[in-house]
Amino acid sequence: MHLQLELSENMKSELKTLIQDSLKQELKALISGNQERPENDNKMLNRKQASKLLGCSLTTLYHYQRKGLIPYHQVGRKLLFNRSDLLNHLKVKTEFR
Repeated sequence: MHLQLELSENMKSELKTLIQDSLKQELKALISGNQERPENDNKMLNRKQASKLLGCSLTTLYHYQRKGLIPYHQVGRKLLFNRSDLLNHLKVKTEFR
């Protein structure tokens, strides 16, 4: 099946402008961080998952946690890290460097 569309020059110009405007809006949203976050951003992470997200070792994560450099929650003896809190914390720290 082969489909062929014939568009006038005016239609081509309008389509081109529409696509460019849409791309500009999406890129601005991505750059400014106004893109809606996926639901899994509120997921709670264990130590291993948090260290993988941050790209550090478990020892480094422990030091960050003990020094109060990253937000965490303690449930009994278990440490949990909210994914969105970690990402927001990283974003704030990198903006002021």
